[in-house]
Amino acid sequence: MRPTRRTALVGGLGITALIAFPDLLAGSPASAAVAAPAGAGGAASAAPHFFLYGTTGPRTRSGVEQRQPPSAAASPASNLVTGLDVAPVKSADGSTLALASTSPTGTSRSVTLALVDTHSGATVSRSTLALPAASAAASILSKPLFAGPDTIVLLIAVSEPSDPRTFRKSPANGPEAVTTGHTWTTHHQVAYFDRRNSAFSGPHPMRLGSRPYLALTDAAADSTHLYLWAIQDYSRIRVGKGAANPPVTTEFFAIPLGSGTPAAATASVGPWPSGAGAQLLATGHVARVIAGRDLEVYSPADGSLRTVALAPMHEVGAAKPGAITLESLPDGNALITNSALGRAMVVDPAARFSTVAAIDYPRVPYPVRGASASSDGTTLYTLGARSTGGLNAYKLSSGALNASYTHGETYTGVYQLAGGNLLTLTAGQQTGLSFFTQRLERVATAATDVLVAGVY
Repeated sequence: MRPTRRTALVGGLGITALIAFPDLLAGSPASAAVAAPAGAGGAASAAPHFFLYGTTGPRTRSGVEQRQPPSAAASPASNLVTGLDVAPVKSADGSTLALASTSPTGTSRSVTLALVDTHSGATVSRSTLALPAASAAASILSKPLFAGPDTIVLLIAVSEPSDPRTFRKSPANGPEAVTTGHTWTTHHQVAYFDRRNSAFSGPHPMRLGSRPYLALTDAAADSTHLYLWAIQDYSRIRVGKGAANPPVTTEFFAIPLGSGTPAAATASVGPWPSGAGAQLLATGHVARVIAGRDLEVYSPADGSLRTVALAPMHEVGAAKPGAITLESLPDGNALITNSALGRAMVVDPAARFSTVAAIDYPRVPYPVRGASASSDGTTLYTLGARSTGGLNAYKLSSGALNASYTHGETYTGVYQLAGGNLLTLTAGQQTGLSFFTQRLERVATAATDVLVAGVY
């Protein structure tokens, strides 16, 4: 049956949501987990939580449905928040998730920042920032960033409609419709949330230059600065009649915390971002993946912005895009994966990003997440080949295959949870969830009608 407007409203169809669920296998021996995955290792309330982020379905409830086998000891999952502006952001130590949501249209516009404890799944803080300059009709998008242990940066884009105009649309198989269109103008603001006193400062207007900006495409922050890659809005830059439009370029900005005015600005050498967003590395460098094969790196120490060519990524080719990840490892190295290329790289930022290791694994064109590193930085877990499915585990230092699992099932994502267990996703009418030990032993399954876009 097709969903009606009523079922959409009642069931939350198409609403972004974050759902918490206890990792019932955490701390449990594999043998006990196979027999009773929810029972061993203590009460479920003591287990760390994982979080499903995605789009709700018409029958989504506050929980993960069809968990097998059932357990009376399992605490129910809880729907933490719906209507998120962007995907959740996790703190560097993994203990906190930051969620941003915007008030619906109305005379009083605001952004709410919620902080969630990842172990208990509880919302520990919720604060609201008023946006008095935003009109009732404005479209507002906000994104949080952790800047050290005490500060959260809130990037806010406010798009205001103007110049209303009416036009008619005549579809081939329906009656003529009258529609009102607008010109939308976007202004960017930034606010700072102090976790020590639960208070906001700002919002401050972003003063990036004389030309308007369409989007803040990538962002990261440390304890002193906010780092932004921004692309100009050329639709609002007037050019002479018959003149060619200027090329679309991205610029980089370093903004001191507490301000909206850059202390440094330079042209970015990379194109419109693709793949993983900006990351703060252990050496203090700020990096982002460009074109799925290279890094663009900013050094706060000397103020340089440069491209780091990843030679092993250029040795293989792919006609289709794939999931890309960029993350810091416990030893200070950085890991880059590209599932369309079927290649992962470990680089050493302290040695001018020299190659430490390159690992080949089966190519998967369109996974949610095709590869994940273990929390200790020694193992790379990847999806199996399309023909066989399953999972593989590789030694990051050498690329050697440590373990594999296949039972004819093809997964679309693999994540290591906080408790050390692995979680995979399976696409279908419902999203299938399978739980594995670090030795790739499957010990439990679950399902939800949430279309999962990420696991935290």
